[in-house]
Amino acid sequence: MNKNKIIGIALIIAAVILSLFGFFVLPEDIVTQFNFSGETTKMNKIPALTVPFLITTVSSILTLGLDKDDERNKKYIFGAILGILLLIVMIGVNI
Repeated sequence: MNKNKIIGIALIIAAVILSLFGFFVLPEDIVTQFNFSGETTKMNKIPALTVPFLITTVSSILTLGLDKDDERNKKYIFGAILGILLLIVMIGVNI
């Protein structure tokens, strides 16, 4: 198994763990946006957690299907890491 496949599987596992943690720990409505005056926009936690989870999962699955030397691997891994970072920021802001 090559390095990119291991990274892809690890990112999927991290997305599952963070999403489940957020589902059980976060309140029902979570803050998703701030504006310059300090007002917040809230969203139900299920769609708010689903979007970054899907970004990570789809990007990681696309990485699993490519050869290790394919140039697109870097883009897909970056997309998966971006989804993980979104989950981390969302959980950090709302705890």
